[in-house]
Amino acid sequence: MALKTLVGSRIMNDVIRATVVAHNKQADKLEWRVLVVDKFSMKMVSACTKMHELSAEGITIVESIEKRREPMPAMEAIYLIGPSEDSVRCLLQDFSSQNRTTYKAAHVYFTEACPEDRFNEICNSLAAKRIRTLKEINIAFTPYESQVYSLDNPDNLQIYFNPLRATERNAGMEKMAEQVATLCSTLGEYPSIRYRADFERNIELAQLVQLKLDAYKADDPSMGEGPDKAKSQLIILDRGFDITTALLHELTFQAMAFDLLEIQNDVYKYEAGEGSIKEVILDENDDLWMQLRHEHIAVVSQKVTTKLKKFSTEKKIQSGGDKSDMRQLSQMIKKMPQHQKEFAKFSTHLHLAEECMKNYQGY
Repeated sequence: MALKTLVGSRIMNDVIRATVVAHNKQADKLEWRVLVVDKFSMKMVSACTKMHELSAEGITIVESIEKRREPMPAMEAIYLIGPSEDSVRCLLQDFSSQNRTTYKAAHVYFTEACPEDRFNEICNSLAAKRIRTLKEINIAFTPYESQVYSLDNPDNLQIYFNPLRATERNAGMEKMAEQVATLCSTLGEYPSIRYRADFERNIELAQLVQLKLDAYKADDPSMGEGPDKAKSQLIILDRGFDITTALLHELTFQAMAFDLLEIQNDVYKYEAGEGSIKEVILDENDDLWMQLRHEHIAVVSQKVTTKLKKFSTEKKIQSGGDKSDMRQLSQMIKKMPQHQKEFAKFSTHLHLAEECMKNYQGY
């Protein structure tokens, strides 16, 4: 199963539906709740779920725990947050008064193991009386694609290599190991660990990950087991394994686009004509992006044109010659509004490829 689908299923089943089943007064009646997330879990929820899916399970709004929120004292809240100092502090502030609380009750799901001192802080707070659920779901990573994830911590590079930040290393390595272990747990894998032995930090991280995996295995002996399971491998490499790649421009479509263009949160913006700005999300819901993203830039425009011609032939649409360009596509969109969505997709990727080449040749 694709990583994003797997994480989305865990969020829906182990967090949202688990709360509904355990706490709805009537099984057949929808009860509305608020979903409260932090910066990290917001990325996870955004990447792996859709608002209509959440609404169908009784989520009326998704709120950021770091921001000031409108009190809804008649409604329960589901908190999907990391057990960080900041997130826990915000949670406790929501219930810092006995009589005036932000929500009626809290169902708290931590993305990873909660430190004992933070757990005790929660137990000794006023919030303890309002917390009806407190669980760890162990998903401490962000899935970006079906087979791509991130630990989403840019500081890891500094913690791993910078001698001036040696005091932060133990805590940073512990956090990294926990995140990698939650990935393996989510995938149901108990891998053998291999690492590049030329850098001592890799050995430390491998040992920490093994300890975390052993703890998960003790809680769930079936982890990594099954008739169709082959023994998986976790390979730990540091940047020293391949210094050159970081200094090169990658010439495949996706890597080139993110390297050269201003794409934020997978959103590509471009001028679509007549001064209008068009926004397109480049993700796995775009089948054309899925087919082209790992292709060399030299063949992308050719493939888009070929696919456009094939589509036009299938739909019996007259094209204006052998070569498809932006102007011709704009005319086709106007003439055939019923196929506007498909033509717009071809237009986007032609524009994206042309802009990549323009920027690349300008360096």
